[in-house]
Parts: sequence; C-alpha cells; structure tokens
Amino acid sequence: MKYSVSVVDPGAVVGSDLVPQRPKAVREQAELPNHILEPAWSGTRVLVRIGHDGARFVGYDGPIDGHRELFDAIRAETRCTTAILDGVLVDNWEDEHDLEVDASGNAYVRGLPARKIFSAFDLLEVDGESLLRVPLLERKRHLEGLITPSINVRLTAYVTRGLRAWRDTLSGLGFKRIVLKDWNSTYSPGQTSPAWLVVDKLNPPKLK
Repeated sequence: MKYSVSVVDPGAVVGSDLVPQRPKAVREQAELPNHILEPAWSGTRVLVRIGHDGARFVGYDGPIDGHRELFDAIRAETRCTTAILDGVLVDNWEDEHDLEVDASGNAYVRGLPARKIFSAFDLLEVDGESLLRVPLLERKRHLEGLITPSINVRLTAYVTRGLRAWRDTLSGLGFKRIVLKDWNSTYSPGQTSPAWLVVDKLNPPKLK
C-alpha cells in the first residue's frame, strides 16, 4: 500500500540510527490552540522497525532487546512492507474488568492477567517513504490507516478540542500526566522538541 504525502524532504534519511524525538517536560501549562491532547503512557518509549534490518525496537539510548512475541503481534497488525512506528511498550496492562455473578448470586470481578502491550502514536516511515517532515495530524491519519488495533497493539487516542474535559477523563482513568502536541509539527529524531509537552497540570484557557 503506497501513501501520498503532501510534504517531501529529499534529504531525510530513515535508518537504523533513528531514535525517538523527546518531549519537553513542564509542570504546568495553559491549554494551547492548534494542539492535540494525548495520554502520557507509563512505559518504555520505542521506535518499532518493521521490515528493516537490525534492531526491532530502538529507544532513546539505542536498540532494546527482547519482546519478540509482541513484535510479531505488531508486525501482524501493520499493513505494509516496511514501517517505523513511534509509541510506548506498556508493562502490566490490565483491561477494564467486567462485573459478573456466580452460581450463588454473588457479584465478583473476574481477574485477568496483566500483559505487555504496544500503544502507537506516530509513524515515521512507511514502504520506503519518510514522513519526518509531514505534519503530525497527517502522520496520524497514515498511522490509523496502517494498523489494525488488537488485544496487544493499540492506537493512542487523542482529541483536538475539548481538552479540559478530556484531561479530567484521563485523570479518572489513572493517567498521571498528559501530552500536548502541535498538530502542524514535524519530527526531529533524537532532539527535545517544544512542540511536544508532557504536562503535569493542564490549566484551562484564560478568559479574554
């Protein structure tokens, strides 16, 4: 499957030395226009390299070993020949438990074993085409068309409006921090980008 991109950067090289772009951490931040809001996952930030020689997972400091079964699950749900996905390996993920009733009429919650999942939120390359200079929202649209979500592979949800209400929802789900991202931003591998802000406390917009 080929993807048509609106921004082309002939000088962009997507190779084995690519490492994740780092967000800037801030304690407090006012809501910003032209930004999306995502949950800040607790886990290991990685690039997943599908169809490329070398490391399957690459973190901030280079290749990360292991996770073969999860890599196979990610590859099975990704419809392309090659791709580089950005996301988080989440340890001990637990789905919401359903309330059930036993034969005696007693209510209980069925416990399910925790597992490792990968939650993708960005796409840097697909079928030989670099997306590093493509705006974030366009990269996300390509990502959504590429991955089929499954029990082990997720697409990180995001919103472009109603940030305050969704911030409260994420807090209720146990997320400690959120991420604000400029939806027109490009991707700078290995650099700390002010276009991505990991925020402890998101303040409502000021009244004009």
